[in-house]
Amino acid sequence: MHIDNYTIYHLHSDLSNGVTNIDSVTKFHEYVNMAKKCGMNAMGFSEHGNLFEWWHKKCAIEEADMMYIHAVEAYLTEQLDVKVRDNYHCVLVARNYDGFLELNELVSRSFCRTDNHFYYTPRISFDELFATSDNIIVTSACIGGVFGKGSQEAQDKFLNFMIANKHRCFLEVGHHQDAKQLEYNRKMLATSMSTGIPLIAGTDTHVLNETHEKGRSILQASKNIHFDGEEHWDLKFKTFDELVEAYRRQRVLPEDMFMKAIANTNKLASMVSEFEIDRGTKYPHIYNEPERIFREKIDEAIERHPYALKNHTREELDKVVDEEFEVYKKTQSVDFMLLQTYIREWERENGIQCGYGR
Repeated sequence: MHIDNYTIYHLHSDLSNGVTNIDSVTKFHEYVNMAKKCGMNAMGFSEHGNLFEWWHKKCAIEEADMMYIHAVEAYLTEQLDVKVRDNYHCVLVARNYDGFLELNELVSRSFCRTDNHFYYTPRISFDELFATSDNIIVTSACIGGVFGKGSQEAQDKFLNFMIANKHRCFLEVGHHQDAKQLEYNRKMLATSMSTGIPLIAGTDTHVLNETHEKGRSILQASKNIHFDGEEHWDLKFKTFDELVEAYRRQRVLPEDMFMKAIANTNKLASMVSEFEIDRGTKYPHIYNEPERIFREKIDEAIERHPYALKNHTREELDKVVDEEFEVYKKTQSVDFMLLQTYIREWERENGIQCGYGR
């Protein structure tokens, strides 16, 4: 199989630190610059449990002429009824705009502290994962996932879900030289061969280069943070050639299989549709003819004002109002002004003390 690049989607910036321990020192724009330099066509960030700065990431990635992939490395729990710190890793990717909304809702729900969703980390339950639509792509993630540390019962449940949804699921393998990773890759290969669920090469990248790797280690040492087996992990950003060579050094997966897994990162990207965000104003539309109502309220206010017509002619006031009215129309602020007026009127009618509105 001949390919000359891959898509990085299992990727952590320093924004992953918001819900976990020190896990990266690299800014997202530094990764974007590197991906562009490597000639990648798409990229995504899968921060731990969060979607922080997704809009700025999307803008930066698209400005670099790449397609934005909306993703998260979610934490899974088998159940929310009791507080159990299982918190398995699982990468979720939005396929389209509907998937974007669905993923955002899942992540928002995961931060709720009153129903056991948030327990050490923001989490979603197995049931919530199993209820996701075809608009969400699922990968098994790293050795911190269900297949790496879950009970046999948990693994069976997760595997049954993936088998039933193999059109949108991937078994993730990694290039790290850790003994656990090697064994995990063998397990994922055997599972893929027996179920038909495709393999995918998730890099689980946490730093840009060796300098950032050292900075991350220093910060972790200062906070007395250590992840078991990490001394054998290679968390640096990989070019295509470096990633291929890392799998060859492992000597675990046949070359045709790890090349297919790398190619499947591009397949994942091909399953994703670009989406746009409507950034227009979203003020409540209270009246059917807002411009007419707005002008009538302005005219009524002029008549009621104790000083307006005493100090100015109606012609002078109309000239100013006409100019200002055009500004409100151009900035699409008429509905906002009517909302402010509506709130002030309601407060006065209901005996609520209020100050001036706009």
